[in-house]
Amino acid sequence: MMNTRFQPFRRVLMLAVLALVVITVPIGLPTSGPIASVLGQTVAGAHLTMNVTGQSLTAGFNNTVTISLLNNYYNTAYGTGTIYDTDITVALPAPLNLIGDNHWHYASITYGQRVTITLRVYAPTSAIGSSVLATVTATYKQLGDISSTSESHSISFSVYGWVSMIIYSVQMTPSTVAPGGNATISGNVLNTGNLAAFNANVTVLSDTLAASSSSGAFIGEIDPNIPRPFSMLVAFKTNVPNGNYSLTVRVSAVDTSRPGIPIITQKTFQVQIKKPTPQPVTRTQSTGLIDIIYQILRQLYNVFLGSLTGILAPIGWRIASNSIFEVTTTFIVSSPHPN
Repeated sequence: MMNTRFQPFRRVLMLAVLALVVITVPIGLPTSGPIASVLGQTVAGAHLTMNVTGQSLTAGFNNTVTISLLNNYYNTAYGTGTIYDTDITVALPAPLNLIGDNHWHYASITYGQRVTITLRVYAPTSAIGSSVLATVTATYKQLGDISSTSESHSISFSVYGWVSMIIYSVQMTPSTVAPGGNATISGNVLNTGNLAAFNANVTVLSDTLAASSSSGAFIGEIDPNIPRPFSMLVAFKTNVPNGNYSLTVRVSAVDTSRPGIPIITQKTFQVQIKKPTPQPVTRTQSTGLIDIIYQILRQLYNVFLGSLTGILAPIGWRIASNSIFEVTTTFIVSSPHPN
């Protein structure tokens, strides 16, 4: 059996050791890696809040993507929210291509401080219509940490094609039209993008067009790099003064992947409206039968003998001033013979 006279001494010794432990190890402060990891909150978003702009990528282009990270975690135990030795990495899977570096380092990010990262992301046409998930990983330390804390954020990218239409070779036939007249407007539409446009309509706009004019044509689908001709008949108002006027050809279409965004392009050209100039009226004077016969005889005689006037005069025919033949009678008076 243990000597009972040492029991009070042992109790004092145990109390001293317990007090020493309480003084040297404050409750709630991390003393090792595992405790730091718990306080560091490895769950995504515990320390950094991420905002992204530019998640809609246009295929065939280098797209600008902006990532904003805000340090919004404050450690009440330490009285600070600063994180140190921060590494940020962006992982972008195929088929997307990240142009430039994918790693950034910050010595410290204070509580409430925001850091912004700008990326250049290229999306190939093969990725049109797909969604790609990228990852942003931040690794850092807090005051008192021995090991690093890591958190991850996801970015969902959507890849779209693009439609770009141009109008060319626009003309009006005839080039000049009278008030109240009709003309044909024709031309071509070309989609220079990499995605087909649908439900395309061509419309002619002008204050000179009559309200009853159709001035519109439906051309439907416009595939990339394939010209689509259009032609339509338009009617002009009857009271339009002479002059040059502007007509606008407008093409509207839709992108089925972005139905809420209309695609519109237009081209303006000049036309001339002019009233026709009255032409003088030429009247033909009627002729008689004798005049017709004379004209024929005169042409025949002139061909073979010469002037017809001399041959007709002795027989009592002469030409009147109104081109009508007149017949004259010649009386011969003889004097009496002398007895």
